[in-house]
Amino acid sequence: MKKLLILFTVISVLLVGCSQEKSYNVWVEITQGKEIIDLAIERLTNAEVDFIIDDNGNVLVNEKDMNKAVMCCS
Repeated sequence: MKKLLILFTVISVLLVGCSQEKSYNVWVEITQGKEIIDLAIERLTNAEVDFIIDDNGNVLVNEKDMNKAVMCCS
């Protein structure tokens, strides 16, 4: 019974941890120009910061990596 309870707890923790969505904030807007965006992408990639490019062309940084982005790209 104790093993079953431990197994259930571990599986529950894993499922909750895996289901959390990432939250992204705008780092560079498309209005700042292609050159700025290209430089931001290069720097964020080199610093291993989690980012995405949205449908409009803006660079969005994972909320958890925001401090890392500020340190590498400011």
